[in-house]
Amino acid sequence: MSWDQDGQLTGVCVAAARRAFASVGLALQVEAPMPWARCLRMVETGEVDVNLCGFVNEKRLEHAVMVEPPVGHNEAVLIVRRDSTLVYKSRADLDGLRIGMGRGVSFGAEFDTYLAQHAQLDVALSETHNLQKLLLDRLDAVITARLAGQQLIRSMGCESQLRVLPGKVVEGPLFMQVSKRSKHLGVLPQLTAFLKQPAQIEWLQGQQARFEARYAQLHPPAQNKLCGR
Repeated sequence: MSWDQDGQLTGVCVAAARRAFASVGLALQVEAPMPWARCLRMVETGEVDVNLCGFVNEKRLEHAVMVEPPVGHNEAVLIVRRDSTLVYKSRADLDGLRIGMGRGVSFGAEFDTYLAQHAQLDVALSETHNLQKLLLDRLDAVITARLAGQQLIRSMGCESQLRVLPGKVVEGPLFMQVSKRSKHLGVLPQLTAFLKQPAQIEWLQGQQARFEARYAQLHPPAQNKLCGR
């Protein structure tokens, strides 16, 4: 959905936001990639107008307005070691487990709360750090987006050591989130009308496929010192 490419944020979320705001006569200036928690804080304080793409939770609703309809959907899955015996059928299967998650990442208010109350949550600065901990048996599983997780395992050269469990833990929509402190809140109805157009929906679906292929091409499998083949 979005990633750092040579110091610039790119991906479906960026392309969709540029196109939507251009439709109402606004040019989008995208900040350089930064830690997710910092991005959320800048939306909260009004230092930036919009978070391009994210789940909804109660904290974010306090300081941002979700732009309907969503610009994508995210399936959260569990990554485990190849020799793991973990089988996921319900949230109860996570009780007491050491679960890795990215700092500032949310998979929806209800699921976030469950993890905090029932699992041993280990928050890391990046997904790469989480997978390294998993390889070293410091975690039982890492929860992340399906496509991002699959691509990261591939780019790290860890297919023989790590795997994605079948099924999904949770699925939710990803929204552009406009700061309640933004002076551009008035354009939200126009943004929604634009995003709901059939031509725009079709365009967005094509962009998702294009960016997935582009990401895979830009991140070929690499030999990693923790994942030697």
